[in-house]
Amino acid sequence: MGGSFKISRAFGIEIKVHWTFFLLLIFFAFLGFQESGNVLGGVITATVVVALFVCVLLHEFGHALVAQRLGIEVPDITLLPIGGLARLKNLPEKPWDEVKIAIAGPLVNIVLAPVFFILAYLLGANLLAPPDLLSGLESLGQVLAYLGYINIALALFNLLPAFPMDGGRVLRGLLATRFGVVRATDISSSVGQFFAIAFFLFGLLSGQIILALIAVFIFFGASGEAQMVRQRELMRGLSVSDVMGTKPRTETVTPYHNFGQVLDSVLHGYQEDFPVVDEGGNLLGIVTRNEILAAAHSPDRYATVRDLMKTEVPTISPDADLFTDGYRILQESGLRALPVVQNGELVGMLTTDDVGQASLLRDLRKQQY
Repeated sequence: MGGSFKISRAFGIEIKVHWTFFLLLIFFAFLGFQESGNVLGGVITATVVVALFVCVLLHEFGHALVAQRLGIEVPDITLLPIGGLARLKNLPEKPWDEVKIAIAGPLVNIVLAPVFFILAYLLGANLLAPPDLLSGLESLGQVLAYLGYINIALALFNLLPAFPMDGGRVLRGLLATRFGVVRATDISSSVGQFFAIAFFLFGLLSGQIILALIAVFIFFGASGEAQMVRQRELMRGLSVSDVMGTKPRTETVTPYHNFGQVLDSVLHGYQEDFPVVDEGGNLLGIVTRNEILAAAHSPDRYATVRDLMKTEVPTISPDADLFTDGYRILQESGLRALPVVQNGELVGMLTTDDVGQASLLRDLRKQQY
């Protein structure tokens, strides 16, 4: 996710923090200072918020470790001001696997809550009077009691059937056992968007801005994942070689092409991104349309393609799965075209337009059979 940076790694999973998380810390530190009238109050409030997000991180590890156990790769977990996000490399194929992964997060909070309550009780905290973060947590016992209540709230809130939250994923998994994943996603997405609208209105009317932001995330997350599931079903069973542009139709350039030649190809041809190859056809890099047009404003700086090309470019095999590999790598790289390489040699290009044609190819196959 853009704007995030790695802070640690555990169980083979990168732990990242989005830079906006620190804005949240500053905001709560200021509120703590304002309420208490001293710097220590602000520091304590910010520290409790950090502890809260450690619980969020453990919640996300609940999802991630179960996903790993089911054979799904989890590249990273990112902490955001509105919560955490464990990124799965691919969606679970079996509905019950999704239920297991989804429910694991809230179960972590359900386990943590009594642990915090027991420790708070041993330290003399009154568990019948829930402490308030901004009213001042005057003892360690109060802090632990607060974290206990927060973990209960996290578990209950996440179990609401507001897809793509955990409860919504449980709902989709259960529906998928009867209706199939596409129909189940459409139903869960509609339910999730209903909850999102309700959260947004309540958040605005009650002044809870973070709840309103979560509502926006839920609304667009539900829509985006529904679209992704449809894409997966359209591409199911297709490989990169089924849709890619092959080498004879893909115009290539060498590092020694001058800038004017490449610019002319962009302006007068259909191709937008150009793979850079050596005399033997081996891939060296890629030069994109955006870079070419940007460089047109200062052509003296870029005499040849070598001065402009990107050398660190993700590649893909023609035998790779179109959705789990081709579509995913295109999305993550931000490129419009991906070099397709076999044994080090360029054999074609996979573009976003090629991916968009997957539905047409599937329709043609159905007509043939």
